[in-house]
Amino acid sequence: MELSIDIRDLAEFRAILDSHRDLLTVNAVNRLGAQILAAGCREPLTGRRILPFELDPGGGWREGLASGGLSSRVRGVMRCMEQVIADQALASPRIYAAEGLTAFALTMRGLYPRFLGSEFTTSPERLEWMYPIPCEDLQALSMPDDSFDLVSTNEVLEHVPDIDKALTEMHRVLKPDGWHFGTVPFLFFEEMGQVRATLDARGGLIHHMEPQYHGDPMNEGGVLVFELPGWDLVSRARAAGFRDAFMRFMISTEHGVLSEHVGGVLVFCCQK
Repeated sequence: MELSIDIRDLAEFRAILDSHRDLLTVNAVNRLGAQILAAGCREPLTGRRILPFELDPGGGWREGLASGGLSSRVRGVMRCMEQVIADQALASPRIYAAEGLTAFALTMRGLYPRFLGSEFTTSPERLEWMYPIPCEDLQALSMPDDSFDLVSTNEVLEHVPDIDKALTEMHRVLKPDGWHFGTVPFLFFEEMGQVRATLDARGGLIHHMEPQYHGDPMNEGGVLVFELPGWDLVSRARAAGFRDAFMRFMISTEHGVLSEHVGGVLVFCCQK
């Protein structure tokens, strides 16, 4: 089964779910997961055939179906990148990702000489430890304008104090017609995001809800969630300068892309 639908608002998302109701039941999605586990899948960008015994089902389809540290969710992002690289005939694309220590970053670094991955920390000790991996703040990137063909943020935006600044910066460093692809923990059925924490004018942390932390390779205790976005993220990307923005709803037995939450993985896509 191959499904790829670009969705720009909550009403459209509800309509898509309704029109594919029979395909997206829990039992139907679990059958697709079992099919992927039984047959294997193809890893986007590398073209590697993942054999069934190489797939780890994990605790859920979105973060599971993993091989070599690359989950179903990550392969969804890689598939989006693969299509743009082919469509734009990018022989040696310049790619930036806001991660430098993950399996995704290591894979991309091995494939593309002009890939740049970074991490972020305010700790001098961690900064020294991760050298020569660059330290970059998505709200104030050091790269020149129009530098990259592709930018990726995978489970990163929720940890940025000001998502709108990050969107503006990603737009700035992308070349014209360049793309951002990434994933974010997403409030599927909410128009507005949930702001859980902010910074005051002096950089002091203000909690608006019980603190929530997600896993991070740079922090053993995890990293704080500032905001869980809703569908307004799409319009905020356009306000940051992107000429198009949408959520791509993806299911792929060919590439092993699936989610237990709504059936498909939602990839945040923005074009400059």
